[in-house]
Amino acid sequence: MLKVNTSLWNNTEHIVIAVSTGVDSMSLFHNLLSQSSRTYKQLTCLHVNHGLREASHKEEAFIEAFCKQYEITCYVKHLNLTDVVAQGKSIQADARQLRYEWFDEMMKRLDADVLLTAHHLDDQLETIFYRLFTGRSTRSTLGIDVQSIRNHYTICRPLLEVSKEDIRDYQHKYQVPYYEDSSNSDNKYVRNDIRNRLLPAINQNADLDSTHLLKLKRWHDIQLQESRKKAQSFIENDCLINKNGTQIQFSRNAFNQLDDIAKMILLDQLFEQLQLNKAFSEKQYHEWFHQISNQIAQFEISLTEKWIIQIAYDKFIILAKNEPSLLDNQIVNDADTYRFGHYLVVIHPTIPKQQLPLLIRTRHNGDKVELNGQKGHKKVSRLFIDHKIPNDVRMQMPLIEDQYHQIIAVGNLYIAKAYNQHIEIKKIGDE
Repeated sequence: MLKVNTSLWNNTEHIVIAVSTGVDSMSLFHNLLSQSSRTYKQLTCLHVNHGLREASHKEEAFIEAFCKQYEITCYVKHLNLTDVVAQGKSIQADARQLRYEWFDEMMKRLDADVLLTAHHLDDQLETIFYRLFTGRSTRSTLGIDVQSIRNHYTICRPLLEVSKEDIRDYQHKYQVPYYEDSSNSDNKYVRNDIRNRLLPAINQNADLDSTHLLKLKRWHDIQLQESRKKAQSFIENDCLINKNGTQIQFSRNAFNQLDDIAKMILLDQLFEQLQLNKAFSEKQYHEWFHQISNQIAQFEISLTEKWIIQIAYDKFIILAKNEPSLLDNQIVNDADTYRFGHYLVVIHPTIPKQQLPLLIRTRHNGDKVELNGQKGHKKVSRLFIDHKIPNDVRMQMPLIEDQYHQIIAVGNLYIAKAYNQHIEIKKIGDE
C-alpha cells in the first residue's frame, strides 16, 4: 500500500494534481482515485506538454483518455521552449518557471485549494545532495518542504516520505499505466547524474546510508529558521525606514553582529521590500560583508542603476540614488552656509575662530547634549522623542560636533548656549 500523506488536506477541499504521466504522478493519481478517493471534495488534473520529445503528444493523449475513463476534468498546457533551446539556456529551469506560472493561473481560475505534486523520498535526497554540493543551501531549506504556500493556494507533496522502490511496487501491484521519460536517464543534467550514479553508488556501500541526509536537512532547517527570526527581529527593532520608502538605515556594528546567513536573509528581505528586482549571489554578499566589517570609515556599494548602499562610520544606509547623500561628514573651517542633505547649516561670521573647526554629521548611538542652563545631559534619542520627530527625519537631521567631540547642535531642536548667536540650522523649504 502506498503511504500517501492525506492529512495535508481535508475532505471539503478541491485538490488539483500535476501529472507528468511518469510512474510517480500516475501512482499518486491512481491512489487518489481508489484508496484515497474519500479524502477530498473534488479532484482535477493538470498536465504540461513541453513539446521536447516525440512521446510528448502520446503522453498528452494518454492522460486525457485516462481522465475521461475516470470522469476527471483534465487541463493541458503546451509550452513553447524553442527560444530557450536556441539560446542554450537551462531548459529545466525555464520549463519549471513556465509550469508554475500556468499552475498559478489555473489554481486561481479553478478556485482550488491544494496542488499536489508527486515528489518522493528519492527526490528529497537528490535535492539535498544537489543543494549541498552546488552551494545553493545557504538561504533556503536544504531539501523539499512537504507543504508550502504559493500565492493563493498550498502545494502539498504527499509522497515525500515514500521511496521510489515503494512507488514501483505499488505500480506493479496495481498495474498502473505510465510513460517513462527517456530524458531522466541523460546524465548530462546534474540532478540526473546524482539520481542515476552518485546516490546508488552511496547506497551500494553497506557502511553508507543516504537517508542520513534527512538528519542534516532537519538540523539545517532549524538553523535557517533561527537566522530568519534574527533577520525579522532586526527589521522590526533596528531598521529605520523613511516615509517615502526610499531609504533604510541601521547600525553597521549591529549588522556585523549577525551571522552571515541572517545578514543575507535580512538584505534579501529589505531589497524585496524596496523592489530592487535583483538577486545577489552568496559570493557577492560575502565580498560586501568583508568590506563592511573592516575599518574603512566611509564607502559606497552600487546595487542597481537606482539603488546604492552607503557606509558612513556606524551607519549602514540603503537608499535611492536620487536621495541626498549622507556619506560625507562635513568639516567646517570657516563661516559659510553648508548644505547637508535636506538642511542648510548657517555658520555666521560672528563665530569666534577658536570655536572652529566644527563637524557636521548625522547621529550616532549614544549621542548626548549638555542641557542649557541646567546640570546634566540628555540623550539625542530622548530629544527626538520629546519633540516627536519621525524616524525618517531623525535619520537625516544634522548634528554639529565641536573640536572636543561635544555635540553643540541638533537640527533646529537644540543649540548649545555658547553657539546660540553663531549657528542656524534650517530645513530646506522652511525658509
